[in-house]
Amino acid sequence: MLFERTQSLSLAELGLIHQASMKVLAESGIRFSDAETQEVFKNHGFKVDGSQVYFTEGQVLKALESAPDRFMFHARNPENSRWVGRNDYALAPTYGPPFIILPDGTQKSGTLADYQMAVKLVQTSPVIDFHAFKYLAPSDIPAATSYLDMVRAALVLSDKPLMGSTDHKRAAENTMKILELVFGEKYLDDHPVTMGLINPLSPLSYSSEMSSSILAFAARRQPVIIHNMIMAGASGPIRLPSLMALINAEVLGGIVLAQLVNPGTPVVYGSNSCPIYMKTGGGECASPQSMWIFSAVTQLARYYSLPCRTGGSLTDSHLPDGQAMTEGSLTMVTTIRNGANIVLHAFGQIACFIGISFEKWIMDEELAGYMRDLCKQYPVTPETLDLKAIIETGSGGSYLTRKETAKLCRESFYKHFIFNKYDESGWKKEGALDMVTKAQKIIEKRIGDYKTPDLDANLVKDIDNLVAKMKAAHI
Repeated sequence: MLFERTQSLSLAELGLIHQASMKVLAESGIRFSDAETQEVFKNHGFKVDGSQVYFTEGQVLKALESAPDRFMFHARNPENSRWVGRNDYALAPTYGPPFIILPDGTQKSGTLADYQMAVKLVQTSPVIDFHAFKYLAPSDIPAATSYLDMVRAALVLSDKPLMGSTDHKRAAENTMKILELVFGEKYLDDHPVTMGLINPLSPLSYSSEMSSSILAFAARRQPVIIHNMIMAGASGPIRLPSLMALINAEVLGGIVLAQLVNPGTPVVYGSNSCPIYMKTGGGECASPQSMWIFSAVTQLARYYSLPCRTGGSLTDSHLPDGQAMTEGSLTMVTTIRNGANIVLHAFGQIACFIGISFEKWIMDEELAGYMRDLCKQYPVTPETLDLKAIIETGSGGSYLTRKETAKLCRESFYKHFIFNKYDESGWKKEGALDMVTKAQKIIEKRIGDYKTPDLDANLVKDIDNLVAKMKAAHI
């Protein structure tokens, strides 16, 4: 019998977490600061006391009934559309870092050109499935309207699926209006073409910006990831089972809201919660406890038959070094093998979400390729057993000259593109390069070879005109 040495929660344990969360939702409730959000709950019979909203188990379970367990994330190029949920998963780069981190650990502010480079790296990647939106905060354009330039870049410079802005309700609604130009107004009502990341304000609160963005995305039945990052021992309990009860209560509160606004809106259950590092008071995103949390989160999502988002190639290191790749590999293996369906921070995350490292991004692409191959299935059949080859080759023979080896050699094994697999002489012949240098050369080539995907020139003008009009309205 196969077995797993890390903890797999039993149905009884998941049930205990569920019941604990129901008690929290019923007795403590969740604070929603937005008045419009409060009215949604009132209109559906929820107990609302000022900004505090209380949930019964029946209300939660009824709302969950309409949430789909799988949906198609549509791209403007249908070949790049991806299923999300059940056994399918999609990968995206890191989200939200304020800085670019250079190979020596130096932090620098990013520009719109840097952001556009990130979009081009997504477009040219064989393993990245969609855009994570906030790769960095461009410092050379107005912050209030930078989200418009980000949406425009992901839509025009790439034909893969993209996340939209949840900075506030207006930003969410403007995201929809831009996408309507490309996909059509009615298309959005039953085709997920963007996704919004919603972060509760832990413990047990939703800011006006977050809950109003849920309203805007759900109104168009566009998916939302309800995702918290609670720090155990600071913004959440230090005991991990207790932390899971809080995680669950917060996430379910946002999921319920989305279903009240528009039943059937795709929702993704998520958390990147982690312990606090007691020596500094900061988060420790790549600890063994973090990985236990990622595993528990995916199990809770399945308990409710919902797609899940957690983990990524996470590291607390400030350099694209051995620590970064060790922690990144462990978190990615945990996340993918436990069944996450949406993985943000799969590429380039560094320094506990403070920065993006483009060199680590390329290394993470290799890691993602490993994971894709690790998850492949190899059916055992009379053909794949190929006893004839074993018997004919016999003792001391070689399989290198057999016809099936020549036929299958190019497709049977993973093709590395940055990790070294040469002996010393071969490695030296290739330049004896370290990983960072190789990554920089790969970035240079990818950006040099990049070609903008087809998009009607008149449509691009329409997008630019609408973005300009929206920017003017912000002034």
